[in-house]
Formats: sequence, structure tokens, C-alpha cells
Amino acid sequence: MIFCCAFGEDSGATVFSIKKIIMKLFTSKNNKNSRSEKPIKNQKSLNQKSITLFFFAVLLASTTWQSCDLEEEPIPSYIQIDTVLVTTNGVQGSASHKISAVQVAAGAQSLGIFPLPATIPVLEYGTQNIVVDPIVVESGISAIRELYPFYTRYTTTGDLTEGEVLQVNPQVTYNSDANFVFVENFDGGNSFVDDLDGDPGTRIEVSFDDVFEGSGSGKITLNETGSQAFVGTGLFYTLPTSGERVYLEMNYKCNTNFTIGFRAMQNVNGATVDVDILTLIPREEWNKIYVSLNQEASASNGDRFQIYIKMAKSDDVGFSELVMDNIKLIHQ
Repeated sequence: MIFCCAFGEDSGATVFSIKKIIMKLFTSKNNKNSRSEKPIKNQKSLNQKSITLFFFAVLLASTTWQSCDLEEEPIPSYIQIDTVLVTTNGVQGSASHKISAVQVAAGAQSLGIFPLPATIPVLEYGTQNIVVDPIVVESGISAIRELYPFYTRYTTTGDLTEGEVLQVNPQVTYNSDANFVFVENFDGGNSFVDDLDGDPGTRIEVSFDDVFEGSGSGKITLNETGSQAFVGTGLFYTLPTSGERVYLEMNYKCNTNFTIGFRAMQNVNGATVDVDILTLIPREEWNKIYVSLNQEASASNGDRFQIYIKMAKSDDVGFSELVMDNIKLIHQ
């Protein structure tokens, strides 16, 4: 492109000039080679210079012709998506979510995955179908971004105009594949009543002074050095173990590490095995987590499952505290 601008639009004059350079090089080379009195070393040096200049001239011509033939890049239209809204019914509990990215398609183009908020360039124009799929971070691992299997796809139509921005506001719900095993918002009760560590002072209590939404939350507080909490749901639940998707959703904040896991029980002999799934680090502000359980549930050989929470008193703080809300166990 630089050469094209330098020579202007007279490409014929450019090619003629390059030809003159090449002819001059060969003429000069032949004249120099006819002088037998020149040392061999000087002759080799002149030959090398001539070859170098020759290839430079060829490269110059090639670059000029190619750059002058380039077409102007098309101007895209744009789709702007700032966030995704989730709506729920009474059985599904809270509409809180952490949809951190979206997968987008417009017309015949699959545009890719974009973190929110996103301004997405599109080389499609006119009225187009726009498809948006919600993406979540699985088990809090930022490198694992998944199409959440229990949210619906959002589809709309919009007019895309060259150089202009179309605002799209996706709204999704839980889809028909979502089977809610339990939903615990601590507003009217507490599903986590099995004291697995045998210490009644380290249970999950309903708190009304530190809630994410609604009127209550579940709280664990540990004051004594060396103390720990190990609390499970009062019931064992049947979950699919043939590869179907199983997730635990939860809002939480804490000042100490804590672990989410399950106790798997076999119906035949009542044998149990504890499986720690994920340990989460302190969060001063409320956070949303989507914990995948399907691989571990399938590998456990269990028939029924009890969800549990474990936390130990940290020496780094005066008291260890975990506050939870909107815990949902969902499977396909």
C-alpha cells in the first residue's frame, strides 16, 4: 500500500521505471564482467550487489501491483449487548444469575463468544435473525465457559445498518430440561439440618440481618480455633448418573475457604462415600456460582445423594463466616 501511494495512479509509469532499473542492472553487470583486469573478489561483490538489487526491483513490482489491487474493507454493522435478564416462576426460585458472556449468531454468521458487555461487529445487513445463548463460568473456573444447559436461547430480529449499532436486550428463562430437586432461599426454612460433624454449635442457621434477597439467608459462624462445620441436607436425593447434566447454583459470600460436596449412598447396602467437589476462596461481596456435579455423581456409584457444606476456622480472621442464599439443585 505504501508503494502504491508513492507512485500514484500511473502504474504504467511505475512498471516502465522498474524495467529500466532491471535493464540497467544487467547492462552494468555485463560491462563489469568484460573487464578482465578487475580482481575476482571485486567481481563477486559486484555480482552480489546486482542480484540483490534485481530481487529488490522484482519485490517492488510485485508489492506495487498487489497493493494497488486491494479492495476497501467493508464497514460492519454492530450489535450491542450489555447484560442478559433472567425471569423465573415461583417454583424456580430467584432470578439471580451470573451470565458473564454470550454466544451470538446473526443471519448466516456464527459470530463467536463475547464477554459482557459486548459490541459485536457484523458483516450482515438488513433484517436479520439474531440468536443469543447465555454463557456461564463453570465451577468458578474462568477458563471453563459453558453454554448453561438450563437457560433458554434468546432469538429476535433486527435491522442491521452499515456503521450503526443495534441494541439487543436478551431475556431468558429456565428451559424445560431443568428439573429442580430442591430450592433453598432460607426465607421460610432450612434444608441443611443434618449435623454431620456431631457438633450442634457449628450448624447452618437462618439469618435475617445479612441476606442477598428475600428475608433470610443461611449462615455458618466459627469463633473457636480449630472448630469446623460439616453440615448436609436433611434428605438424600435421586440424581441421574448416566452423564446427564447436574448443577448446584448458589449465591454466597465468605471470609474463609469452604467446600461443596456430596455424600453418595448405595441403595443395596447403605454404603456411603463423601466426595468433595469444589473449594471456594473468600469473597467480600455476594457472588454467584454454578457447580457441575454430573461427572462426580456418575463416578460415585451412588443411587442417592446428600449435598453438604464444609468449613474450618481460619487463623487469619477473628471469626470465620459463610453466608449463603438461593441454593438450587438442578438436573436434566
